[in-house]
Amino acid sequence: MNLPFSIDTITDYCKSNPYTTVAVVAVCTGTYFYLTGGKSKSQSFPKSELAKPGLVVVHGTGPATTSAHPSPYVLKLLTFLRITNTDYVFDQSNPFGRKGKMPWIELDGKDYCDSTFIIEHLTKTFNISIDDNLNDKQKATARVIQKTVEENTFWAVMVYNYFIEDPDWFMKILKYHWFVGKMFMLYYAPIIKKRLDGHGIGKHSREEIQHIARGDLKALSDLLGDNQFFFGDEPSTIDACVFGLTATIIFALRQDNWANVMIKSEFPNLVAYTNRIKERYWSDWDEVITG
Repeated sequence: MNLPFSIDTITDYCKSNPYTTVAVVAVCTGTYFYLTGGKSKSQSFPKSELAKPGLVVVHGTGPATTSAHPSPYVLKLLTFLRITNTDYVFDQSNPFGRKGKMPWIELDGKDYCDSTFIIEHLTKTFNISIDDNLNDKQKATARVIQKTVEENTFWAVMVYNYFIEDPDWFMKILKYHWFVGKMFMLYYAPIIKKRLDGHGIGKHSREEIQHIARGDLKALSDLLGDNQFFFGDEPSTIDACVFGLTATIIFALRQDNWANVMIKSEFPNLVAYTNRIKERYWSDWDEVITG
């Protein structure tokens, strides 16, 4: 039987096929346990076998077939660790932390969630100084850039494309078994659609969402200008954040996806910026993808 995976038809299908729906829900539940290792969000996670004193253990799902990671937030954290020469290992077991999100880390027997909180904690713990030269205005600008990227552009570009515009491609680049991928999308797509609507971006038309994305990318492009990085010749934390977004647009989305075409045709300085960070801090990019 061919199950419809379009979000617009899922509700009608479930109403007209209640028994099949129950079976699919059961399979989706099994898929959830397969992906998460069966751990509850509120449960304390077991210590990683890779953990040792002073070593950051990053948890998340594995890389995509075209990108070092499909999540801008995971890529942001990993890039921050590379920029700051912080020792870390990546553990794909228990990819979702106690908040039900990734990335999360273990450090000296404690777990920390949310990429921003993790970076703040690591900065304090390891006395990381890459933002020390920023003045108050630059720090404020960095905060505005981060919130724009993570609370607006991410939804308009990555979430919309992954789950609404091009879910088949998203499933293709994930290294899950095809059946697990289908069950993942069947289970999560309606949830994500509700979150998009709750955010507000999901209420807009495709053209309006593209207009929002273009405005955000233009703002980033204008702020970057001809600089090597956002605040000079050396990267700061905000560069890891922006790279997480632009790299996933360029490498994780389909090459002819509208967001990929937009950034390459209209904002070449963002493309050059992304390639500059990738070449400088991700010399093993291809090995990560194929590893």
